[in-house]
Amino acid sequence: MKFIPYALCVGALLIASKHSSAQNASETANHSHNQATSAAVSDAPKTDPLRDAGVVQTERVAALTAIAKSASISIAAATLSEIEACDACLARNDLATILAAQPAADLKALAPTLVRKANESTKDSTKDSTKDSTKDSTKDSTKDAANTSASRFVKAACVRAIFALPENERPTEAAAWKPVTLKTTTVPGKMSWDPKEFIVSPNSIVAIEMSNPDSMQHNMLVCSPGSLSEIGVAADKLGEGAIGKQRQYVPDSPKVLEIMGLTAPNTTGVLWFIAPAKTGTYPLVCTYPGHWRMMNGKLKVQ
Repeated sequence: MKFIPYALCVGALLIASKHSSAQNASETANHSHNQATSAAVSDAPKTDPLRDAGVVQTERVAALTAIAKSASISIAAATLSEIEACDACLARNDLATILAAQPAADLKALAPTLVRKANESTKDSTKDSTKDSTKDSTKDSTKDAANTSASRFVKAACVRAIFALPENERPTEAAAWKPVTLKTTTVPGKMSWDPKEFIVSPNSIVAIEMSNPDSMQHNMLVCSPGSLSEIGVAADKLGEGAIGKQRQYVPDSPKVLEIMGLTAPNTTGVLWFIAPAKTGTYPLVCTYPGHWRMMNGKLKVQ
């Protein structure tokens, strides 16, 4: 009988020891999880609502509203200014969408500036091509190409804003602009577009409307000729980390010429741009991870 209390004590000590070890292990695991969570939060990419992709439009509008209020100008004027500053940034199409959605009264007030900037962009492209013929093309071609592309982004945004006005309220200069509207639809469950091939003229004003009745998000990029595989593989690699999601799976490459961001199911994405001056076949591709091999098309400039 003397051994029974001793055995009970030993058993109790063992149970207490096991409970303590389990508690310590749990606390260690929780501490590690909290550290990992904190690290993930601190490593998450920070976004600029007026420059980056992956930002909801309400945040962009809030930032533009603050700028407009501070400068005592309309949101339309603030947006145009940010489009020029954005240039080739990932937010350019979203900013153009916001500009086109502004009240007609504000766009009409801004119309002279929109027309002037659109026409200046065309003149800039001419000047750059002249410079190429008189200077070392190896030295200046990259710089001039960037300048031409930048002017095209601004021009497309300005033209889009003008055409957001009722036809009878547009400036007379708009009559000379002949936008070409291309419409396509995602095929549910097929990772494809219908239609997926288009023909446009060099330097034409193009508006692509992509209806997405699919259950998945899709984007659409216009890329340099022959770059489909390169851009697709780069997009797949982007999808492996937080940066990819933040960039909406758009690779950081000069071969990405135009960007329609991720379009949610049962919505329509819109992209206005100036068609390339050089004839050729330009790939259209959805760069959502894993989509590009099937979801691609062609923009033929001829």
